[in-house]
Amino acid sequence: MEDSAATVRRATVSLRERDERNLEKVADMAGLNKNDAIRKSLATEAFFLDVRKEGSDVYVKGKDGVFREIKFVD
Repeated sequence: MEDSAATVRRATVSLRERDERNLEKVADMAGLNKNDAIRKSLATEAFFLDVRKEGSDVYVKGKDGVFREIKFVD
């Protein structure tokens, strides 16, 4: 069986300026190159989609110690 981690597919994306800035921000803050930042972002989005699909909620604990629910907009 082929190792899926070794399988690489090329994709071309068109990014608006805001998207390019967000990509650069993710890459810089995470210490990643742009390809790895895109892969990480896709994995994060897939995680949140799975969590929402199963009916779970997502919370963020602020600096003040208060938990706030993240509301997703479809």
